[in-house]
Amino acid sequence: MQVVYEFTTDPQLLKQYYRLREQCYREELKLPDFNGAEEPADRNGRILIARNGSLCLGGARIISGIADKSMNLSLNDLMPELGLQKGPYCMWERLSLSKELREYNCQKEFCAHLVNASWNLGYDYAFMVSSIRNARFYRLCHSVLDVTYRIFNQVKCTPKGAFSQLEHVLSAAHLSPVPVGEQPLSKRQSNDMAYGVAA
Repeated sequence: MQVVYEFTTDPQLLKQYYRLREQCYREELKLPDFNGAEEPADRNGRILIARNGSLCLGGARIISGIADKSMNLSLNDLMPELGLQKGPYCMWERLSLSKELREYNCQKEFCAHLVNASWNLGYDYAFMVSSIRNARFYRLCHSVLDVTYRIFNQVKCTPKGAFSQLEHVLSAAHLSPVPVGEQPLSKRQSNDMAYGVAA
């Protein structure tokens, strides 16, 4: 399998990504009514995907972080309190990876491309909201990449709508370029298919 990581505006690839995230969120977050269709933030942000040929295997949305309106958070005001110097930042949202991609243990590789893509867009930080379990896993991925990734348990996250019943935690990556190598992909031995989505 040859995986390519890139920004896309291709309608067919985006359609696949929207369908994939709907499936992931319904199955893994137990949100049976989640609608993965295009949202205004998709048009205002950039969609980074992983694909094998014309098949989308995963993706995430990168949007400029002014305030996370869905969570009533003003991250710009929070940054000094969190020990972060003020600088340009983005939000990583709707991260969804297919089971096929996870079979090849590509979460770390996807994180590396997400870090570099966000850095190249001019951001110093990337914030993400997810379950504590996923946040710990992504912190491990970033640690391997030598990228500082912190979880802010003290920040109360109060999501709205379909996500209001889910546990959420705020985390952030302090971005810096990381090397990405082309390595042969081999299927993982574990059947643990977790860590595939983030709100």
